[in-house]
Amino acid sequence: MVTRKIRKDELNNFYQSKFDYFRVVSGYSAILIGLLEMTYFISDCILYGRFATETVIPRFSIVIPLILFLILYPRIVDYKWGTLLYYLMPHAAMWCTIWAIYHLENRDYAREGFIIMHFAFLAIGFATPLKYHIVLHALLMANIIVSNMWNHYEYYTIMLALAIPLYIGVVIMLWILENSYADQYLVKKQLEISSVSDELTGVNNRYIINEIIDNKTDRIILNKDIVILMFDIDFFKNVNDTYGHEAGDEILKYVSAKIKNQLSKDDYIIRWGGEEFIIILVDYSTDKALELAEKLRSDVEQSDNGICPVTISMGLCKYNKNETYHQCVDKADKALYYAKNHGRNQIINYNDL
Repeated sequence: MVTRKIRKDELNNFYQSKFDYFRVVSGYSAILIGLLEMTYFISDCILYGRFATETVIPRFSIVIPLILFLILYPRIVDYKWGTLLYYLMPHAAMWCTIWAIYHLENRDYAREGFIIMHFAFLAIGFATPLKYHIVLHALLMANIIVSNMWNHYEYYTIMLALAIPLYIGVVIMLWILENSYADQYLVKKQLEISSVSDELTGVNNRYIINEIIDNKTDRIILNKDIVILMFDIDFFKNVNDTYGHEAGDEILKYVSAKIKNQLSKDDYIIRWGGEEFIIILVDYSTDKALELAEKLRSDVEQSDNGICPVTISMGLCKYNKNETYHQCVDKADKALYYAKNHGRNQIINYNDL
């Protein structure tokens, strides 16, 4: 099961990613199903030996769901609604076929048509969750069973005997595909995390900025009040010189982890370089940010990192939506510089300078 690889709280993201990846393939397949359904009118004419007037409406009625699909296809991006839309086409084609068969004198070829429908469901299943496919594909058998009530298929038992193993085979193929995509998804997620994570501390690196700014304007796109804190560890060079660089690395990891654990999931802590970090607080007033900053400063000062006592200095700046993030970071940097040159182990608000 894919749940052995993907956490339950990550399943929605996984299914959406799978849908986004295969939606073009399954989308074009759905369109092709509609177009091919109309071409079966030619086989009706061959069976009749003339223009099959009786099956014109049944075969070409697929145009209605096809038009609906073409209208909704570019608008529906959520995998749940997309699943319902995509399976509309094979089921519509199925019922158009059943309607056409009702008018045919020779129904021997119905079983071949129903076999072909399994491949239509397979193509649609690329983009959809397997758990949904199992139910929606099984309705194909229900369609055969219900339609037999008036079509009275001569080879009804054989139809079901062929349909069931084909159904199982398609489900197994899609199970393999979904699990293979799960492996790809996990690798991709790990690469994404690695690309924006600092290898030493595990917090974000500065590339995470690209996810929260407009690349054209360099303005932060988060539609909430933002406060930027810049901090570094006081006298960190002395720590390296006295205790060694490995000890210094341990302190960097300790301090960054301690601060990260006190931030909300919406906030960002970024290793900016060396012992210098930036915190982006989301949905914070200046007063609230100062209160949190003081708590962080005090906790670092009073904590035992197992190596030596350390303190941090902080510069704070409220982000102005009319400025670039560079300008706000520069202001926080100036506030930090002031804090370090006027006693350290303190917080300075840029607006107080």
